[in-house]
Amino acid sequence: MARPRKEQELDIARRAIDETIRLLSERGDLDVPLTAVAHAIGCTAPALYGHFRNKSALLRAVREEGFNRLYREKLAIFEQMRGNPFGYLRDGSYAYVRFALENPTLYRLMFTPPPKLGVSDDPWSSETGSQIFNLFLTGLRCSQEEGFLRGMDLSRYSFMFWSTVHGAVSLTLQNREMDQPAKWDATRKAVDTLMEIIAATRNGTRGTS
Repeated sequence: MARPRKEQELDIARRAIDETIRLLSERGDLDVPLTAVAHAIGCTAPALYGHFRNKSALLRAVREEGFNRLYREKLAIFEQMRGNPFGYLRDGSYAYVRFALENPTLYRLMFTPPPKLGVSDDPWSSETGSQIFNLFLTGLRCSQEEGFLRGMDLSRYSFMFWSTVHGAVSLTLQNREMDQPAKWDATRKAVDTLMEIIAATRNGTRGTS
């Protein structure tokens, strides 16, 4: 049998990641057999093993792709909202929430990966994760330059902001009795409350650090 061309090898890996993300969404858990992925992309299991030696390797690649997709969404909003950091914090947070609600299993893989994957528990430790968080920090710093969050320690405030949004998303995803519109409404309100707090600091007194 002729050796596959490099383009074909790359296509198998790319399609495997895309199909695994689709299967994660359909199944609602991380228990996606490699044989199911191979069947979905139309290749043999040995061919898939040539790119991912086990399911953990594939899930690590899928997790990284999740961060890539989130970064692209956040970066697009960042570019659209240049000159309006307050607006970016709001719309960027909405995008974060939408991403989580539309990709709940992928989101859990990204932010609460199983120990067997052997990845850091810190979602911002990867290169792409760091880029996402840096966009957020830039929004906070630029907002502070415009008079918001005066005197506040942004390293501490950034953790409070993200943990509030992440917590709201995580709790909402766990509630199976809520439909999608209700989940969006609940998490959007959490973001809106945070933005109201930031807005109130513009004409307020110096915050504590």
